[in-house]
Amino acid sequence: MKSRCATLRPVAASLLALVLLANAGAADPDEAARFTRGWATLRSMDCARCHGRDYDGWAAPSLVAAVRDSSRERFERWVLDGNIGAGMPGYRGQALVAGNLDAIYAYLLARSQGAVGPGAPGAGAR
Repeated sequence: MKSRCATLRPVAASLLALVLLANAGAADPDEAARFTRGWATLRSMDCARCHGRDYDGWAAPSLVAAVRDSSRERFERWVLDGNIGAGMPGYRGQALVAGNLDAIYAYLLARSQGAVGPGAPGAGAR
């Protein structure tokens, strides 16, 4: 039987994404929505567990640096196919990740360029 927390977690993540979207500070509302979806997906999948709270690295490399220093194709390959030898699972079969891959990349790219700060888009200092 699922715990109450496990049952409410997807609902809470969706509500948080809607609040963040309403407060996102990007000039283009579509861009703000994309950044928020990317950030919310990273949070929902608990990528911070390995990549650090702000995705700047911890037990695993920085996602911000990976997007800044590597190609889009390499990023997609690592996220979708993983690298089990390095401890990175593949997420190709995870609809949330596969469906929001462009948004994840856009958020991390904006972070690497200083367009958005760490944390939720629109929620903190840039």
